[in-house]
Amino acid sequence: MSVPAVVSRDEWLVAWKELLAKEKRLTRERDALNADRRRLPMVEIEKEYVFDGAEGKASLLDLFEGRRQLIIYHLMWLYDRDLACPSCSAFVDQIGHLAHLNATDGRKSGRSRRAARPHSERQREVPACATTMNTTIS
Repeated sequence: MSVPAVVSRDEWLVAWKELLAKEKRLTRERDALNADRRRLPMVEIEKEYVFDGAEGKASLLDLFEGRRQLIIYHLMWLYDRDLACPSCSAFVDQIGHLAHLNATDGRKSGRSRRAARPHSERQREVPACATTMNTTIS
């Protein structure tokens, strides 16, 4: 691994200001891209999705629980180890407190396409995964 050059404070300040200008330009471009994404048109979902969860069968609309937004994270299931993918679990572990999502009329749900409900419910017992878990039926 190469090590950056050692320079004077004045030289470092010039280089840092150049980098800061690049970072700010990139931030503005990312903000513009995110705004474009939010303006994308919507597509009506016509397929009747059915999920199996702790409360039994539920439609996609049911998962919203009357809220305006729904975030679904797809967890892959490792049958040979009888648990959710470690990388998926690590991602879910990093999701912060849901009070902010709840305050913006949102809801979070986990799903696994192939995990049987006992598997997905067992994964829910992990404290960081304390979310509604559903298995796609159709």
